[in-house]
Amino acid sequence: MGRTRHVILMNAPAEDAPPVTPGTTCEPLGKPADVLAVLARFNTASDGSAGSMGIDRLYGPGFIAEIPTSLDELSQLMVHIDDDETAWPVMQRLCKETGWAMCDMESGRRFI
Repeated sequence: MGRTRHVILMNAPAEDAPPVTPGTTCEPLGKPADVLAVLARFNTASDGSAGSMGIDRLYGPGFIAEIPTSLDELSQLMVHIDDDETAWPVMQRLCKETGWAMCDMESGRRFI
C-alpha cells in the first residue's frame, strides 16, 4: 500500500472568480443529506458506525471521505485517497458530474 493522498472536495469556482486563497469561501456543496445522496451514487457510504468528534466517515472505492455532522450546509469535504488507481477515476467522475473540484492538500493543485 502506498502513501495516502489528502484532497479537499469543494465547489469549483467560476472561471472568472479570483484565485482561492486561505480565508476564501466557496459556494456550499449542499445540505449533508444531499451530499450523502450524491456520494451514494459513487458507491460511497458510512459503514454504520457512529461518527466521533462530529465527523462521519464514508467509505468509497479507494478512499475515505470525512463529513462534519454538525453543520447545516457543507462547504467542503476532506478525502483520504489510499488507492490512486481505484479512487482517482471515481473522484474525477464525481467532480465532472457535480461541478465539484479537488484540491490536493500537499501541492495546492486543483483538479476539476
